[in-house]
Parts: sequence; C-alpha cells; structure tokens
Amino acid sequence: MRQLILFTVCVFMFVSSHAKSWRVNNNIGVQADFTTFHEAVQNASVLAGDTLYFEPSATVYATNSITVTKRLVMLGVGYFLNPTNPSMQGNAGLQETREPSQIAFFRLGNGANGSYFSGLSFANLSLTGSASDFNLTFERNLFGSTLNFEAGSNSGVILKKNIFYNTNITNNTGATISVSNFTCENNIFYEYWGGVNLSQLTGNNNIFRNNSIYRSAIGMTLVNCYVANNIFGCNGAVTLTNSTVKNNLFQTAQVLPPTATNNLISQNMETVYGPHNNAISPDGNVMIPASSPATGAGLTVGSVVNPDCGAFGATDPYKLSGIPAIPTIYSLTVPTSIPSGTATMNITLSTRNNN
Repeated sequence: MRQLILFTVCVFMFVSSHAKSWRVNNNIGVQADFTTFHEAVQNASVLAGDTLYFEPSATVYATNSITVTKRLVMLGVGYFLNPTNPSMQGNAGLQETREPSQIAFFRLGNGANGSYFSGLSFANLSLTGSASDFNLTFERNLFGSTLNFEAGSNSGVILKKNIFYNTNITNNTGATISVSNFTCENNIFYEYWGGVNLSQLTGNNNIFRNNSIYRSAIGMTLVNCYVANNIFGCNGAVTLTNSTVKNNLFQTAQVLPPTATNNLISQNMETVYGPHNNAISPDGNVMIPASSPATGAGLTVGSVVNPDCGAFGATDPYKLSGIPAIPTIYSLTVPTSIPSGTATMNITLSTRNNN
C-alpha cells in the first residue's frame, strides 16, 4: 500500500506530454497496467511516444530478451536509495522508497529511435543499429552490466549522468558496425571493469567530456573523439587515436597525442578523489574535494569558465542516485491501520523537484 500511494501521487504530480502513461509493477498484490517489461513493451495498446513508469521492486522486471522497436519513455525511481544497505550504501533523504527499478537484458533496435530512459537500473543492454539516427538518450541510470553496440549503424546516442557500476561501454567489431554522433558527458565509471572501449567511433562529432573513471583496473580506447575535462582513474593506459585531448587527469604515466593540451598525468587518485569511504554511497565517493587538482582544472563549457573536471563539473553535473527530473516524494507517513468504518485517513508527505 505504501509504495502504491507513493507512486500514484508522483504520477499525479507529473504531467506528461506523451500520449499515455502506463504503470508497471511486479509486486504481489499491487494492481498495475503490466507486471513485466516484456508485457508492457510488446502490448499493442502501448503506442510510440507513450511513457512506462517502472515502480520500485526488489524483483527484476522480466524482459524475455526482447528487442524494443518502438519509441518509448521509460522512467524508474533511481538507485542507491537505501542508506542502511551494508553492501551498497545508499544516499539518504532522496526517495521514500528504498528499492530501485531493475530491468533485465534487452535490445534496442530500429524503430526505437528517440526513446528516453531515466532512473532505471539495467542488467545488460545491447544496441542493434537503426536505418536512421537513433537519437537515444540515457540520463541518470545505473548500468550493472555492459552497454554494447552490437551491430549496425548507431548514430546519436546520448549518455548523461549515468553510473556504470563495475562495467563498461563496448562495441563489437566489423565493417557493419559504426557509432557516430556519440555523446558521453558527466557519467561515472565505477571500479574494476569501469571504462569505455569504443574502437568503432566514426565521424567528427563524438564527445567524451566531464566523466569520472574511479578505481578501474582496465585500459580504455577512444577514437575520433573530443576528449576533455575527464578524470581517468584507471590502472590501464588510455588509447586515444585521432582525438582532441584537453584538460584531463590520468592516473597512469600516459602517452598523449602531440596535440594534447593542459593534461595532467601520473596523478594520485586519492589526492584527486580523496580516500575511499565505505560509509558513503558509490557515487558519493566520486565527488572531488576542494583541494583536488581536478578542481577548476577543466576547459570552459558553455557559460562555466574553468569548471571542475569529472562527473560533478560543468553545466549539467551528475546527480546523486539518478532520480529522474520529475517531482518525487522523499518522506511519507501513512497509518499502519485504519479502524473499521473510517471514511478518511491522514497522510503526510514531503516532495522535491529533481531538475
């Protein structure tokens, strides 16, 4: 009942410009439009431009490994929401719910062009290309496994303010695969496998800017890319081919292209990020202290002169816990029981804007 009231009020507060909004909830005893990702996506009544709200649940939403071929908006509740979780510390006071919206493996294919995703936790996701610009946007999500450009032409993919938790972005190789007009800004790549290996980037409009790589053990590969204001906290070398490289910090004794400017190599990441603290959230650990060499070390972005390097810098910084940019309830008090015959009940709630 508590989660149902919470989500219903949130939906009431958010007015969508899309044709119709649908609730997806797999919690036992909750009445919603759908119970699985697969059921919602393939349903003929769910039309291009509709919005799917995935409500908080401890159970992953089943996908049947479906390939999505219609334009949809998909929203969840964020992640790292439980401040008492000893294995993955959450951020307190951001959402009343402590469960995320977790999605199993699926693919995005031709027809999903223009889709938008926010507040979700992805188990695994592959892109299979589109006959025209994909124009997919992923903003404020958690990737728990690889985001893979699997096949075809993938143009116009935007990644902003996501966290890749012990995982990376990759592409298959081959003459039939390309990635272009790629934007990756203000994301976090967290721990051992965190990073980007994109050898299939093509064209001259690819941007990798203001990202934070934190305690990664692997190297990275970027080609044909504008690379600026990043913190490369990875043990492996970063291979940068045919790329513009400006105002980045590197953990390794990095060999840079001759045209690279204002970069710092061989940086101590404990000085850059501060000591790791198991008592705070993963994304909270990536915030830099005022004394960090990354503070004010970035190249001007828009109206921000000398922004901080990393995910929390520049004009559109990373937001803790990836809560979508819609109103949410961060505190809720509901009676545990109601006397028989009572016509009303008192509910106390507190809301915030997450823009």
